[in-house]
Amino acid sequence: MGRFTEHAARERIDETVDLWRKNCLMADGSLTQSQPAETWTLANAKDLETRFTNNPLVGSAGGGTFASKFEVQLENASPELRLFAAELLLIHFLFTSSVTGRGKVEVIDKTLADSGYKLDTSSVPYKAMWSKIGHPGVGFNTRRDLQLGLLIDFTVRLKSLSVEDREAVLADPWALEDFVRQAPSQNSREMMHILLHLLHPDSFERIASGAHKREIASAFAQLLDEDVPEDWSVDRKLLAIRTKLENDFLAADGYVDFYHAPLQGVWQSRPGRDSEGTTDIESLEWKKQLILYGPPGTSKTFTARKLAESLIRREALRSWGPRKFFDNKDLLEHRVNENVEWVQLHPGYGYAEFIRGLRIEGDETRYQPGLLPDLIDRATTQDLPEDLTPLPFVLVLDEINRTDLSAMLGEAFSLLERDKRGFSVALPGINKGEPPTRLAMPENLYVIGTMNEIDQSVETLDFALRRRFLWSECPFERDTLLEIVRARWDGDVGTRFSFEDAAAQLEIFADRAVSLNDAILKMEDLGRAYQIGHTYFADITFFLGRSLSSARQKPDKGTYLWTKGGKAKDPLIDLWARSLKPLLEQYLSGTDAMESSLNALWTTFKSQ
Repeated sequence: MGRFTEHAARERIDETVDLWRKNCLMADGSLTQSQPAETWTLANAKDLETRFTNNPLVGSAGGGTFASKFEVQLENASPELRLFAAELLLIHFLFTSSVTGRGKVEVIDKTLADSGYKLDTSSVPYKAMWSKIGHPGVGFNTRRDLQLGLLIDFTVRLKSLSVEDREAVLADPWALEDFVRQAPSQNSREMMHILLHLLHPDSFERIASGAHKREIASAFAQLLDEDVPEDWSVDRKLLAIRTKLENDFLAADGYVDFYHAPLQGVWQSRPGRDSEGTTDIESLEWKKQLILYGPPGTSKTFTARKLAESLIRREALRSWGPRKFFDNKDLLEHRVNENVEWVQLHPGYGYAEFIRGLRIEGDETRYQPGLLPDLIDRATTQDLPEDLTPLPFVLVLDEINRTDLSAMLGEAFSLLERDKRGFSVALPGINKGEPPTRLAMPENLYVIGTMNEIDQSVETLDFALRRRFLWSECPFERDTLLEIVRARWDGDVGTRFSFEDAAAQLEIFADRAVSLNDAILKMEDLGRAYQIGHTYFADITFFLGRSLSSARQKPDKGTYLWTKGGKAKDPLIDLWARSLKPLLEQYLSGTDAMESSLNALWTTFKSQ
């Protein structure tokens, strides 16, 4: 089943959904109030649809934030409409681990303001705000308007049905899926997947990304029976895959979850990425060459390694078959380590090191193979049992624009083409008494490059070389920043200071990082390539750890980075002075307005 139980108090979420189904979707009552209240009515749903969905506030209108815009849209609303809107937000927040319990409740309380209604702090729905199921993806937080719009549309259309038809739709997972997907727009949003999982957790995975679902279905397609109907949705395929895994392969290993080992390493091409478009691993499998590019500090190197490992594991499952895949875990991990070759490029790295060059041997000079011929030999002569087919080799060229890549590739330049794999060319120069050396790129050799756009040497990549790769941008991501901070928290700051206690200001901190990068984007002297990666900002945990090392008590009311009055505290000042400002000074060096630009950027970043 897809019900995920690792996080504490999952049962509170399930109890809340049961109450929602009974009191709100099948009836017109309230989710949070003990006294009868006509809340989840068709009239209220249509009223909110008119105010919210049909009256979008764009850009800075209504104060610019979701909360401020929502408040404008609820002006002069009845108490019951405010209660309906607040409970809709509560359902919206049930799944997510990317918003703290305190943050969820604050948004709901603001929506209930002046309505006469309050959340009962002893109730199951209130306590469920501190439970979580999974990460909903970046789009969940950045486009909350679209997520809520889908919930409103779902409610309006469901409430327009008879009680009998409503019951039929809610009882059948596949009828529910068809109904939810009939939304006039936005049905690929994260909330659609979340809604299906909440109402039928044993049929739909705890996955909020359509791209992730598609990747998993593709990676584990071999487990599906050959007679699977063509019209099955991805979700029905995932349920069949899960059933097969639980019954035939992983029963002894306990709970099956696609976001945990050993399954996650098979399908996920980029941790944290959840867009609905073509994935990195799909691009790499098709083109055989992929470049990850973006500003410094956006985890390109880490992403390249995870992508390479996923490619190898996916092919092992595909070519070895499920039984041999799960029976040879240790051997597979050995091959994953052996089959990824990492090269840090630099200006001194060229043709002689990569293809071949002259070396002195005794009293004569001879041509000796470089890294690529050696890698090709290893790719074609893997040490595996006879019943296991060879696995892909992945060559990672880190910082490809730090050398003359066309010169380094030499004859391999044309052999990279996917339709030229297997063809061989003669290399120039012949060792005495030997036939000419030939070079051919095997089908199972893949290349991943990483590149910082900011480097001036980017201009040396000619168009012929560019078209031999597909490209994937690695931008700054707010949610990735918060994930890194959360992962580092206990080690850098200490368990004496709870991440949850600082979460409200860390959310603001992430917003300030976004604002700083937006300001950099708009600057004439800088622009997109000069935006700052999330790993630079994540150093905040180090500075917080140093600042709090001698503190006897927790900062009052979560004031870890700003005082109550909004003044920047030492950790934020240190991060700016020791990490961000020196980087920006280098970027702005030689410009006429360096000091004023730095002051403007600091003001943007430090403002609470």
